[in-house]
Amino acid sequence: MTTRQIVDEVLVADNPVLGQRVAYVLPCIPDGAPHALREGIARRRVAATTGTCPCGAVVDYGDRRPGEVGVGEVYHRRSCPADTDRLDEACRRWVS
Repeated sequence: MTTRQIVDEVLVADNPVLGQRVAYVLPCIPDGAPHALREGIARRRVAATTGTCPCGAVVDYGDRRPGEVGVGEVYHRRSCPADTDRLDEACRRWVS
């Protein structure tokens, strides 16, 4: 039996919105996963690192100061593969 899982990686890059170097903890795109899951994760990675998703959603980083840990809020369009409900469903189908 094969165990399917999504693993995280740490990526350090300049954030164009915050204007500072940021360490991101982002999910890796799993090999062999269905398109909907791969696309949803890819879009979330793009949104986190650029501040905008291809669907037009904008990341709200809040009032972050250097050295603080936080989570950016993003409200993707319902039709976007990165929408939480759509991505959760794609993940559930893949791991079961």
